[in-house]
Amino acid sequence: MDDWAATLLRCLARPSADQVGSHLRGFLFRDGGLLRLYVDGDDVPVPDVIAADVRPGGALTALPAALPSLLGEEWRTTDAVDDPHCRYRVDLTDW
Repeated sequence: MDDWAATLLRCLARPSADQVGSHLRGFLFRDGGLLRLYVDGDDVPVPDVIAADVRPGGALTALPAALPSLLGEEWRTTDAVDDPHCRYRVDLTDW
């Protein structure tokens, strides 16, 4: 695990007291260097677990701050028929 992924997972696993939104349930390293985050939260309109595929790198502070609103954008959401751990998937690899 590289430093970027480790720091991101620490930020999502231990959010600050005033941070609301998505809660990390788990993660999975995928082929091609992708990281799949399994999240849920009160601010997300989809009530089930959502998998968010991200590509490690870039501005680390931007993703945790933007994740709740990105997960709420329905046009990014697709059914996750190939993943038994979630119902929906959001592709954030180009974000």
